[in-house]
Amino acid sequence: MKILLINPSLIQSSVGHYSKSLEKNRGIYPSLGLGYIASALIDDGHIVFIADYDAQPNPQLYIEGIMERIKPDMVGFYLMTWTFKEGLTLLNKVKWINNNVITVAGGPQVSSFPKETLELGNFDYAILGEGEHTAKELVNMIEYNLNPTNIDGLVWRNGEQIIQNKPRALEHNLDLFTFPAWHKLPIFNYYDVFTYDRHFATLIATRGCPYICTFCDRKNRMGSLWRRRSTENIIAEIGMLKKQYNINEFMFFDDNFVVSKIWTEEFCYSVEPLNIKWECRARVDIMDNDLLKIMKKSGCYRIRYGMESGNDEILKTLKKGITVEQIKECAYLTKKSGIEIFAYFMLGNPYETPEQMQETIDLALEVDADFTLFSKTILIVGSELFDWAVKMKIIKKDYWLDYLNGNETNPAPTIPNPYTQKYIKKANQKFYMRPAYIYRRLKSIKSFYQFKKQFKMAKGLL
Repeated sequence: MKILLINPSLIQSSVGHYSKSLEKNRGIYPSLGLGYIASALIDDGHIVFIADYDAQPNPQLYIEGIMERIKPDMVGFYLMTWTFKEGLTLLNKVKWINNNVITVAGGPQVSSFPKETLELGNFDYAILGEGEHTAKELVNMIEYNLNPTNIDGLVWRNGEQIIQNKPRALEHNLDLFTFPAWHKLPIFNYYDVFTYDRHFATLIATRGCPYICTFCDRKNRMGSLWRRRSTENIIAEIGMLKKQYNINEFMFFDDNFVVSKIWTEEFCYSVEPLNIKWECRARVDIMDNDLLKIMKKSGCYRIRYGMESGNDEILKTLKKGITVEQIKECAYLTKKSGIEIFAYFMLGNPYETPEQMQETIDLALEVDADFTLFSKTILIVGSELFDWAVKMKIIKKDYWLDYLNGNETNPAPTIPNPYTQKYIKKANQKFYMRPAYIYRRLKSIKSFYQFKKQFKMAKGLL
């Protein structure tokens, strides 16, 4: 079967978490989800093309060319809630070129709104959650005219009725999944404002998150069970990317890379001989001095921490499971190890006062991370915070459905607080306009290319 996989434009979509300038300039990243699906289908002997819209030169012409010249039998779409409308536009174009082509939706949008995705869009099928196994079974079903009721994780049409099959059990052995189909992705067109090399790659070493932060919906997508690839499997992918594409800088996109210290140390010892640069996301309550030293020695140059707030009561409300003192201690140890810090803070949390917002700004200044991002606390469907806001009548239960069908226009609903935007602006100015910070950043820049990227990012922040 010939299959086209499309990742609609995130840049053209209204995300609303940050300013438009900030969203546009912070980076374009590979669609690892589509990369994994493509590999699974290629393994079964199918011909696969990927259109990663924001990274593809002339994406409209590319998609039209594939549709008209190759005439795919199936077109799949990776959809986030924020890219759903862009996805519908591309879906209509695809159907206009070939009304008989089979269309499939996947991604976070489907996990949040399984049946509604098919009700609002002219998709034939939708895939829930991790899609590798389901996609292979779906294509096999279509080729051999089998019964769709037997495919776990599938949403499908039965005449006018939309059927949602039972969820697919999570795959525990992540080594079963072939590496993403990097040869199908425009690997040299991706960029990140904070990388040191012009070219880099993103990786996923683990899936699932065992933590219960109220603002997060990740457990509804990848589950709460933390699963990991073997060290050998990850090292093999890094080695392949180095050899075939001369990539030496890597970003781990795991929600929490460091859950098991033993596994993290094992990975560090194994990756050290490859002489690469890498960064990851971690929690402040897990890191210790010895682990940070080992990570630094293995090539880890930056850790991204969700610090969230400078007030312990707010941290408890968010069920973050950390304290302000742990944030300070972790920041001290990370700096001592020589690893950069990228800190994330949120303002506009439940019952947050201006004084508590000021505490967050004060903590950010004390931590003095290499990069700090202040954002609004967003009410995301599937999160405990969203359910709380519905109960408190802050937001309608059907808000996100109304957004999808055009009755709501704000893609980043928040808890009403007249101080939130004011303090985010204040936070950015206080943090980034310090002469000592500006001098430190200019001193760290290694090329004109890096200077241009970070200058644009700074404009977006301020």
